[in-house]
Amino acid sequence: MIPAPVIPEMKPASINFTRERRKYRPRKIRLLLIAESPPSSGGFFYFPMTIGKDHLFRETMKALDLWPKNQPMRRGVDKRSMLLRFQSMGLYLLDTCDFPVDKMRPMKRREAVRQQIPRLVNDVIEADPFHILVVKSSIFNPVIIALRESGFQSQILNTGPVPFPSHGNQQIYRSILKGALLKARSLSQKSS
Repeated sequence: MIPAPVIPEMKPASINFTRERRKYRPRKIRLLLIAESPPSSGGFFYFPMTIGKDHLFRETMKALDLWPKNQPMRRGVDKRSMLLRFQSMGLYLLDTCDFPVDKMRPMKRREAVRQQIPRLVNDVIEADPFHILVVKSSIFNPVIIALRESGFQSQILNTGPVPFPSHGNQQIYRSILKGALLKARSLSQKSS
């Protein structure tokens, strides 16, 4: 009897996150969210199904009133209709690093962010967003500095870090995201 072949488990680092993300890229990006990296857990924002640890996705959808605030988002929720709504609103998310860094030691993590910033800036230039919101305190300073140096000063909405929506920061994140959307809408109306 020949043993069945062992199929290797697909690791998050081997997945093409860019391909999954581009499926939901709006023609015109009204608000670009910039996060740190896809998570090593596999709960990538643009994957079609939840894994139960989809903090950024869940809290973003709650802020946009696309998911009930008092309802947990468990494993196996089909995210595609919410991702299409996110896209139709002109919203898009890029990651500073195009691979997971959340399990790295702090110094390696900061170095990975630093090395990935030129690629991120190129991605932001290509995206040509009307407005930008940087999510996560640990990436705020290096990302903001690089974006300002690249001519994006007027598009950046936040003047300080936006906390990642976990460990008690969910309400703060939702409030800041809602405020950023209102500010983006107001600025867009003034410039039209």
